[in-house]
Amino acid sequence: MLTASQPTKSTDAGRRIDGLDRNTSTAQAHVRMTNVVKDLGCFRAVDNVSLDIPRGGMLTLLGPSGCGKSTTLRLLAGFYHPTEGEIFLGDEEITSLPPNRRRMTMVFQEYALFPHLTVAANVAYGLKMQKQPRNRIAARVAEMLELVGLAGADGKYPHQLSGGQQQRVALARALAINPEVLLLDEPLSNLDAKLRVKLREEIVRLQKVLGKTMVFVTHDQEEALSISDQIAVMNKGRIEQLGSPTDIYNRPTTRYVAEFIGQANFIDVDVAGDGTVGIGGLSLPVKSGITGAVTAVIRPETVKIVSGPVPVGSPTIAGRVSRRAFHGNMMRYWIDTDFGEWTVDEAAPDPRTQSDDVKLLLSADRLHFVPREA
Repeated sequence: MLTASQPTKSTDAGRRIDGLDRNTSTAQAHVRMTNVVKDLGCFRAVDNVSLDIPRGGMLTLLGPSGCGKSTTLRLLAGFYHPTEGEIFLGDEEITSLPPNRRRMTMVFQEYALFPHLTVAANVAYGLKMQKQPRNRIAARVAEMLELVGLAGADGKYPHQLSGGQQQRVALARALAINPEVLLLDEPLSNLDAKLRVKLREEIVRLQKVLGKTMVFVTHDQEEALSISDQIAVMNKGRIEQLGSPTDIYNRPTTRYVAEFIGQANFIDVDVAGDGTVGIGGLSLPVKSGITGAVTAVIRPETVKIVSGPVPVGSPTIAGRVSRRAFHGNMMRYWIDTDFGEWTVDEAAPDPRTQSDDVKLLLSADRLHFVPREA
């Protein structure tokens, strides 16, 4: 499990940590950031970030532009040095080590292939820098091209490849030198939607086959949910929430996370003294144990649209269909309610039309509550 780490007393960069208990969860972390801060001029781009990333795990740094996710990745790669804090690879502190001594490799959004070199030469570049024997380089290049599905393309040049193929070459080049950790900075953002899905599935396959620790940066919530073991949602340089994809989606800790991950509807309510809230004409228990002013988070797929009678004791909200859109696997409706416009997703399209008066049936056991923001 990926957890927030605590400060650990260490020696100089590149040396081993004294007295580290290897049976602790901290010792099991493959990559660790401890209270890392990065100031870019007068702007704090990363603000006290701590992470433990287990060996072989896929962590995604997720958030909007300017939230600090790419800066965090560059701190791991060694392109930036922290203003404060420490970074470890295993039990070795690497805070001050240059990128070429960190045993990490980055895959960039722009591919960064050498246009004058063939596919094989691009993949071999890092191996040549390591002065590997020629026969070993040839074997490794063939192995990597086979792994990413580009066997037979070794003699082509980057301009002869599609965007997806170029990104596969970039992945092969990064993996060829066998880094301990692979860092991916929005590697799919230049691809069309269908190709993005195909290549992200390929990245997940490679990660599982190779058992590589990977840190993936994206602003695409669907991408993050589909590929990650753990997601760190970032906001203004801080980690707003850290957890599994299901935790992040079903149990957001703040309204910011609930709004950023998927669609959500919201109702501001107050928790009564008996630990209940009033929604849809009923008093419902608050399972999370929070008190005071809260916001109910209701995901679109947890709401059912009904036009007739509803079961007794079921919380409902009156509304009117304002518009709808067919999404292939479901129909999305926008419903005007006393709490604003809601979105509701139904797997089976219904012939209801705009201006139909409806009732929204809520699932009491799917309600989630977060502290109300000021």
